Amino acid sequence: MRPWLFFIGDVGVPAYWALLMIGFMAAAYLSWRMARRAEIDPNRILDLNLIMLLCGVIGARIMHVLVEEDPLKPGEPIIFHYLQHPADILNITNGLAFYGGLLVAVPVAVWYVHRRGLGIGRVADIAGVCIPLGLVFGRLGCFLAGCCHGKETGLSWGVIFTDPAGLARPLNVPLHPTQLYSSALALLLFVLMWVGHRRWKRYDGQVFLWFVVLYSAGRFLIEFLRNDNRGMFFSRSLSASQVIALPLMATALFLLFYLGRKARPEVDGGAPSEKQV
Repeated sequence: MRPWLFFIGDVGVPAYWALLMIGFMAAAYLSWRMARRAEIDPNRILDLNLIMLLCGVIGARIMHVLVEEDPLKPGEPIIFHYLQHPADILNITNGLAFYGGLLVAVPVAVWYVHRRGLGIGRVADIAGVCIPLGLVFGRLGCFLAGCCHGKETGLSWGVIFTDPAGLARPLNVPLHPTQLYSSALALLLFVLMWVGHRRWKRYDGQVFLWFVVLYSAGRFLIEFLRNDNRGMFFSRSLSASQVIALPLMATALFLLFYLGRKARPEVDGGAPSEKQV
């Protein structure tokens, strides 16, 4: 599509990172607004956004290096390339895996929120609304860069990538626009989590856990249509993201059941509910 948005002299602005930063700023601004309404220190939330961005990039890069395949050598782990060219690990113009970022950023965020006394469940629910908003733009960046592309398709909405500077392969044949599927999924989840946070939330942490469940389920299905080199397991029947999605979804469902049972007596007993934001 358009891996470079524009050039200033010899310096190019990569489309992926431009859209990623737009998504980050949109999510950060929304989280700041939601924190103010929830009477949580908004400056701490802005700090948390920066911490999660840094940890997310580090975790996403680590997962790429450890589990994904070399796009130039299908079937061969890309870690062999990095063992021969270790400096390439620091080249983050591409090669980021969302689940790696999530698995690193969440524990660090929990530590920070607990240390600052912000309320883990309340902050997690804000994240459950804002993360999918950021993903809407991030996946559009993937589409422009050509990464995370789909399999060949005969459907009328198949997208033909022609730019050899992009990451989509093969060129000049219709591919499933899995990046747009993922962006649409994120947009749907943002709307659902936003409405859920304002109207349906019964206890702290519920919104974030539903985001994890629904994102993992949607991502699991979309992965079957993808065709980029992202690491495959179980005789190449499941991708690394699918292997991670299943236990994440199961854990989130268990916590929803467990916390829901704990919250039910309080709701049934007529205790005043927390003001929703």
